[in-house]
Amino acid sequence: MQQEHLLWELEESILSRIPLKSVARFRSVCKRWNTLLNDLKFINNHLARPQFVLISESKTCSVDVNFDGPSIEVHDLPSDIPNYEHRMVMRMHYCEGLLIYATSTGFGICNPWLRRIRWIKSKPSFCWFIGMGYDYSKPDNHYKIFGSRMNYDTRYVNTTEVGSNAWKSYEFSSHSWSMICSSYTISLNGTLYWIAVKKSARQPLILSFDFSIESLKPYCNLPGKNDLSNVRVLEIYRRDRFSILEQDWNTRNIEIWVTKDTIKNGDGESVEWMKFMNVLVPIWSNIVVDDLERPSYFIDEKSNGLALCCINKNGNTCIYIVKGDKFHEIEINELVGFGTRHLTYYPSFVPLPTGANDAKSHFAFPRGVEATNGVGENEWDDGFFDNVKKISVGQSDTGVAFVKFDYSNNKAVVIGAVHGNATHITYDDVLIDDDDYIEAVEGTYNDNYITSLTFRLHKEK
Repeated sequence: MQQEHLLWELEESILSRIPLKSVARFRSVCKRWNTLLNDLKFINNHLARPQFVLISESKTCSVDVNFDGPSIEVHDLPSDIPNYEHRMVMRMHYCEGLLIYATSTGFGICNPWLRRIRWIKSKPSFCWFIGMGYDYSKPDNHYKIFGSRMNYDTRYVNTTEVGSNAWKSYEFSSHSWSMICSSYTISLNGTLYWIAVKKSARQPLILSFDFSIESLKPYCNLPGKNDLSNVRVLEIYRRDRFSILEQDWNTRNIEIWVTKDTIKNGDGESVEWMKFMNVLVPIWSNIVVDDLERPSYFIDEKSNGLALCCINKNGNTCIYIVKGDKFHEIEINELVGFGTRHLTYYPSFVPLPTGANDAKSHFAFPRGVEATNGVGENEWDDGFFDNVKKISVGQSDTGVAFVKFDYSNNKAVVIGAVHGNATHITYDDVLIDDDDYIEAVEGTYNDNYITSLTFRLHKEK
């Protein structure tokens, strides 16, 4: 038993040293590694810290924060959102490793860490999109979309399972509380939470919607000052707890509170809060207090630092980094345009949910360009699979005439489409073993044609 325990620790140590972008591939080695790489403790200790995802008029990107620099790294993300223009209404939501875009034509559910997305067409409901959660009483996460609207003292709620056009409607009395900032919603253990206010005492609290019992009710009180003019933002801490940011409307100073223990579904009366940090905003800072443009933020456990993403007084998006008594302000110069949307994203290996009304993916890459004898071109995208089983490359007198890939998906072989002209062409096939994969593609070309392609496999090193 002692040797088994030591081996488990050794495996964890080895896997923690694998480059982060390659870790996802190792989950399919065995059930033991898959369990470890999805373990919350392993993710917290070894995966990348949280990051910000931003959508501006000029680009969609993620921002990594380096607290040691301090510095930031901006990474482009694909930004092809079907039938969407930047000034249209769209909401973003984070749900335990997944990022949701809600537009007038449907929902985009993606994992930016794995660079995968699934667009789901949906009939519109009569409610605003609020967030996504799931019924935690069931063994598998059946994700559900939540929408809501208010009419006097009645809160109308619509829910639908991802991929379904069947909306279920509810009515809840809200005479004792009022939902505020419904667009700033978090999802934890399948349940949705957001900030509300108790009408009688004008006291802020956390409201919850539990998909398992279909209940909308107050969960727990909030700490801090009882001043509703202050800006408050609810976030996730350590992936299993709450944190709350309160920014004073007058001084711009910030308080951070966190829950002492992990958050559990059900009754929140036993929730205890601890003050985590006080931030004195320097006079020179351009940070603003804006109830309509609330900051996104996260706490870095290793450095006990704080990272915020919000606009400054000039309307430009900035990253603010607080570590000890140091306060840094970094403007993201790559972003252009009005109304940048942003949220905090925690990297995860969680797979995308499937749906009956899936639309074409616009997030997959790399994309290919069909060979068309040097005249015109068409992008192609075969989709996502576990691995490539066979590559077929057609040759003509002028160069590469077509490419075709066969894939494996859940041990089944999927025959890919021919991209290019496959008539009266000689071709070569490359078979790939189950334990091998493509590491790089090289080629040569002239002004009109791709003249050769070379696929470098891992086992050929």
